[in-house]
Amino acid sequence: MDRARIPVDFNAMGEDYLMPMSKTDSVVDSDGNTVVLSEGVEIYLYEEDYDIFDRQDNLIAEGIIVRNTGMNSAVKWCCHINDLGVRHESDDASFCLPELSENEKRNIIYGKLEEWISSIGINRNDVVKCAIESYMRY
Repeated sequence: MDRARIPVDFNAMGEDYLMPMSKTDSVVDSDGNTVVLSEGVEIYLYEEDYDIFDRQDNLIAEGIIVRNTGMNSAVKWCCHINDLGVRHESDDASFCLPELSENEKRNIIYGKLEEWISSIGINRNDVVKCAIESYMRY
């Protein structure tokens, strides 16, 4: 990451880009530092995420701390996310994901396909047959 960020679950974000933060006056960031929350403090947020090739590409956002006035009453502080919104680190020009060879990509996708096939309990040969038939149509 480009800097220490506070871990969050962006699925909890409410209307008007308000992210519930804490019922107390402090949180711990990704470097283990205590961040004191008060009105107007600028903070940096992240949620761990990965791309299709299992390379870490966290969701990130920045915003300003505001006192909760309407969300969940158990939350004292919220973060008003700025106009950049929630995005992947790779969306920022300064962040580069490691390059993968075509063979590495193929192996990762093949492995994910194998996991998916076994997780839903279908016959692998039926999937291959269906893929071949689909390919032959085009």
